[in-house]
Amino acid sequence: MGVWRHYDQAQLDAQFTLDMVRNLDALFARRAAAAERARARLTHRPGLAYGSHPEERLNFYPGEGAGSWPLLVFIHGGFWRSFEARGFAFVAEGFVGQGIAVAVLDYPLIPSVRLGDIVESCRRAVAWLHREASALGCDPRAIFVSGNSAGGHLVAELMDRGWPVAGGLPVDAIAGGCAISGLFELEPVRLSAQNDSLTLTPEEASRWSPARRVAKGSPLIVAVGGAEAEEFIVQAREFAMAWEGAGNAVRLIKPDGADHISVVLDEFAARGAPLNAEMTRLVRSTRLSRG
Repeated sequence: MGVWRHYDQAQLDAQFTLDMVRNLDALFARRAAAAERARARLTHRPGLAYGSHPEERLNFYPGEGAGSWPLLVFIHGGFWRSFEARGFAFVAEGFVGQGIAVAVLDYPLIPSVRLGDIVESCRRAVAWLHREASALGCDPRAIFVSGNSAGGHLVAELMDRGWPVAGGLPVDAIAGGCAISGLFELEPVRLSAQNDSLTLTPEEASRWSPARRVAKGSPLIVAVGGAEAEEFIVQAREFAMAWEGAGNAVRLIKPDGADHISVVLDEFAARGAPLNAEMTRLVRSTRLSRG
């Protein structure tokens, strides 16, 4: 999967950096300001515990209007080792005004845990939200997962229908998803300079590469910025094809000119942008089909 086998080491390392993002400092500043503005403006419940680890927390943003909202979970990126939920509060602004509640997750970070522990944390978060949905004013039949970069990888892991059944949840506990700029094959990450701090083993890269075990699942949006690194674009295209090949509904969206940061800030979280509109459409259509 991907074109990484044709890269030399320097080319491979370059695929997983933000060096090609223009005006990166300004983008980060704009993202931070948007998050601060959202936290100040939106009603929310910060720091809800979904597990026993100190970092197993989420920030919940109720939807506007009548309750029994569909719930959109968002999982941030940062190569599984950085960032926090409060910095992605702006995602909620794109959806709560459309009658969709949003939960933005924190999770334990590498190096304090291994990648498998992070996957388990995200599963616990979804299980907790499913149990607590009614108390939060949400519809437990309408839980959707979304995330970017490392979060996009975690979305793909959550779309696997094996774990909900094993945990006593309905097989379709996750009604749909949106994986943004995800990493679906981890071997090139393991071989890149990123692994100096991630320390993924060959076994971990194999076990936690969702591209290697695509099966029946819920509808999925796969998104990637048109100005992102080639490996992200190729992995998105190939994972979308694999998802469809397994008999699943999928939409591949590649906003022109969007980079690894702006694809979330200006496309997913911006009400009315094509990616935001597609996510909203998926929530509404899936909820209608479930009655």
